[in-house]
Amino acid sequence: MDNKKADPATESTLTNLPADNTAIRIACPYEHRLLSQLLRGQTSRKILDGIIGTTNTPEYVRRLREREKGGIYIAMEWVSGLNRDGRKVRWGEYYLLPDDYDRVRLSLGV
Repeated sequence: MDNKKADPATESTLTNLPADNTAIRIACPYEHRLLSQLLRGQTSRKILDGIIGTTNTPEYVRRLREREKGGIYIAMEWVSGLNRDGRKVRWGEYYLLPDDYDRVRLSLGV
């Protein structure tokens, strides 16, 4: 198993920011459910996996970030805590930047 660690410096880099406030194409129900939840607020990857119905949330986040005509920037913040065995762990929580809320609402039709 790969024990590759994410680099927080690269996770928070702003890339492919949209040039305007146009809607983006939602390619599948997973993306629709992901964006609907992020409109409600910051959400952990584990919770997003359950809501959108997949175990690969980061892949759908990547697709939305890299979407043609300027993707939606979904930010990720590392949160530290303890697991059930008392060990220090960290997990990612995704959220939308305020500038993208209108684009997401427009894209979802809400």
